Amino acid sequence: MRKIALPLAALFLLPACEQAATTEATAETLSPVAANEMALADARRVLDLEGGVNFRDLGGYRTNDGRITKWETVYRSGSPAGLTDADLAELKRRGIRTFCDFRANDEREAEPNRFVEANSDVEYWTRNYSSESASGDLSAVLGGEDASPEKTRATMIAMYRDLPEANADSYRAMFRFLAEGATPLTFNCTAGKDRAGTGAALLLTMLGVPRETVVADYAMSDDIVDYRAQMQETAAKNPAYAALAQMPWELVAPLVASDPAYIESALTALEEKYGSVDAFIERELGVTPEMKANIRANMTETV
Repeated sequence: MRKIALPLAALFLLPACEQAATTEATAETLSPVAANEMALADARRVLDLEGGVNFRDLGGYRTNDGRITKWETVYRSGSPAGLTDADLAELKRRGIRTFCDFRANDEREAEPNRFVEANSDVEYWTRNYSSESASGDLSAVLGGEDASPEKTRATMIAMYRDLPEANADSYRAMFRFLAEGATPLTFNCTAGKDRAGTGAALLLTMLGVPRETVVADYAMSDDIVDYRAQMQETAAKNPAYAALAQMPWELVAPLVASDPAYIESALTALEEKYGSVDAFIERELGVTPEMKANIRANMTETV
């Protein structure tokens, strides 16, 4: 019986083995866009943190030239002020060594970066500017007599046309660190969707990730963050949310949305002005061909 049992067991396992092999083969033959639709839902995408805001891994995305972005190499996030001790331990385990904080001075003062405070050996990059310079137009729109959800959305679309250039210093630093191999690296803003979302879109575009995936990665914030609840919970200490929490939600909703039209507006504006997103990255952010090659080597691998 023993001589017969083993071959029979193997026969029962054949269908499962064949199915696994077929799934793997199918994944390898998918187009980058189709493969990335699966990658967007990968359980590793959103970090399971207790107090993290929109903390995500940029790994697992296929590029048009047949490579894939590495996991646990580059992260995007919102405010790190709510990270718990358990979260800090998890990020420490991941070996994060560089933190590019795109927030303004008043935002960082109101909500300090807990991970950097707990890890003095981490390279912490910030820049000196006030959030008031970036929020003036929106405040006027939201508080005007003719305020409406449509006007808020239109203002956001217009703002995104200027966002890459307005935050060029932040993105220039991010690309420099990545070219130097200072990874694992995290970049963040307050909500993790506008400044950080645009930074992610620029980076993924430079790596050759399809536009459909770039836009889908940006839009994911709507699916994983309850910005209304976050705004209400942090309004007392977050200057970016304090005034907004007092306004009618229907006016504010387009402001905190990750509408695909927003990031499309930013990328299209760069294409119209510079000829391509890549040209903007080269000319305005100073990312040379050698730096690009280094970033691709540091961030991607063969499928």
